[in-house]
Amino acid sequence: MATQVTRSDHFIDLAVGQPDPDLLPVDLFRSLSVEQQNLAYGEQAGDETFRQALSAWLSEDYDQLVNAEQLLLTNGSSNALDMICSQLSKSGATILVEDPSYFIALKLFRERGFNVVALPMDEDGVELQALEQAMQKYKPAFFYTIPSFHNPSGITQSHSRRQGIVKLAAQTQCPVVADDVYQSLYFGQKPPAPLACYDHNAPVLSVGSFSKILAPGLRLGWIQGSGDIFHRLKNSALLQSGGGLAPVTSALVGPLIASGEFQKNLEYLRQSYAARSEVLFDGLVSTIGNQISINKPNGGYFLWASFVDGRDVAAKLDEARQAGVSYLPGKMCSANGQFLSSMRLCFAWYPQQQLMTASERLGLVFS
Repeated sequence: MATQVTRSDHFIDLAVGQPDPDLLPVDLFRSLSVEQQNLAYGEQAGDETFRQALSAWLSEDYDQLVNAEQLLLTNGSSNALDMICSQLSKSGATILVEDPSYFIALKLFRERGFNVVALPMDEDGVELQALEQAMQKYKPAFFYTIPSFHNPSGITQSHSRRQGIVKLAAQTQCPVVADDVYQSLYFGQKPPAPLACYDHNAPVLSVGSFSKILAPGLRLGWIQGSGDIFHRLKNSALLQSGGGLAPVTSALVGPLIASGEFQKNLEYLRQSYAARSEVLFDGLVSTIGNQISINKPNGGYFLWASFVDGRDVAAKLDEARQAGVSYLPGKMCSANGQFLSSMRLCFAWYPQQQLMTASERLGLVFS
């Protein structure tokens, strides 16, 4: 995989799940500045003015009321997930994940010493019967899920599936941690509201981030929740010692939300990524054809392509790299080492012409 900073003009790495540097809106930030109070320790939950602006935008985007008191600012989604792990579990604990799942989250859980149990998915998300049985059997510390434009599969949980997950959380008191970083990156119809909007009495946390919808270098995100586990996070030693997170970056992003410039830029990103998704999908169908089945999402960053003959795509990775293209093998996204015939392909990092070239190179490798 390429580094987080550079992008080669010759080698096309579709494993990289980052925004195109040319889509980072640096001009929006040139005229912005911060006030003196933004350089001091802040409120534990994060700057209230920004949380009010964030809650207003989220309420509009989710079509659900989100109060500022339900938001806790973080240094991005990875920081949020790490904070949640610190509060909800310890080494040796069992957690539940979907199969497949976000490979970096799986790495984080392994580093924490967790016992990771992977659950099957269908076209609506995690299978509820399997989830209920696992909650009863393992008494897990939490269930980690990616409800909208799932990384890597692209699946979006239906409204009824979300209801079922939250109902199980309320019944069993097993916390649910929803990774919602792609929730607002829809290309057409909005997905159902985040899980944290369904039942404020259920132990559910939804994690959001500006990394995919504005710029990852901001390291700005949030946790949406309520109840005991949310209050534990807000009153953690980390925040009591250092104050609220991201005071400077939130001071920069707040005016962009208030002016509507953030929303305009987000709509441009949706259109750009939708077009790129089409280009990559059409290119793969043209070059590889009926050898693969592709889940084409209506948002997010990724296509999930699976070879119908069951071949091991990792076995072709070296050959692909020699041909100037790469991808993320599906088994890296599985806690059980499954999905050997699948690969995750990101359409956000490269412009359309390079995505067409990548499709042609993959066609030569897998023909």
